[in-house]
Amino acid sequence: MSKGKKALIAMGIIAGIICALSFPKLGFSRLAVNVPADIGEDQLMAVVVEDFEKSQVGENNWIVKTEPKQFVKDDTEKKAKMKNPVTRLDLKVVAGGPNDMAVEEWSLTGLGKTKEKCLGLNFQFRYAGTNSVHIIPPLEVQWKEKTPVLTYNSALGRGVQEPGIELPGRSKAISMWVHGRGHPYELEVWVKDYRGDTHILKMGSVNFVGWRPMKVEIPESVPQSYASYPQTRVTKIVRIVLRAVPSAHSEELMENTYFFFDQIKVLTDTYEVNFDGNELHKAFDRGEKGSGGGTNK
Repeated sequence: MSKGKKALIAMGIIAGIICALSFPKLGFSRLAVNVPADIGEDQLMAVVVEDFEKSQVGENNWIVKTEPKQFVKDDTEKKAKMKNPVTRLDLKVVAGGPNDMAVEEWSLTGLGKTKEKCLGLNFQFRYAGTNSVHIIPPLEVQWKEKTPVLTYNSALGRGVQEPGIELPGRSKAISMWVHGRGHPYELEVWVKDYRGDTHILKMGSVNFVGWRPMKVEIPESVPQSYASYPQTRVTKIVRIVLRAVPSAHSEELMENTYFFFDQIKVLTDTYEVNFDGNELHKAFDRGEKGSGGGTNK
């Protein structure tokens, strides 16, 4: 081998080392604890986070909005004289669901054990264009214990309960059953990470007829862990969006349109580190009122 080739190989190796150090691979780094995982540190499972069986529609529950916005009764007189851009808009929990959807015999959340109801949507736009329909989930609760979750609001200076479906573990993908009627729309799922950043995940076209399961992967760039306990940091679904395909015929975008949704599920890694005393914070929070005996010396 010539000296020139050896020099090129050596330079390539050095460049690779520099790149590896400068751009570390995104991934999940486990905390070092005294108690190792009993079987493995990857506990992947499919978990149902919404089945719509006991869901409700209305304030603090599932609601629907549009862009452009629908004019309502309390709008100004000037708006009342204008033609409403949304002539139909209704969201209901109705009887029905996909026959091909399996019932969850073993459910970590207790959801998915029956399939009698689904979420139905009906809308109609007066004008064609870049219209979109936004389905907002109920106020966030802890995915397993179903207790209210508060998120700090800097403007209010306190914690508030925000809309969202909390996802267990470090989620890899989201799936949802969708019933279409051949309308030219694209489906998006918006997820919010623990830092407060929202990520738009595109599930694809819903221009088909009948029930179909749809899936989207959650990129590794969405942060779901932290270098302290609990290491898993919650990601939540904050919006489901149907977005009109601008290239579609105007008549198609102005039709009376129906969509139905059922069983939202995530593929997730539910592993959490275990160590002696990892539940002590719960005892602290339940304990007697403190005396304020801390010092700053």
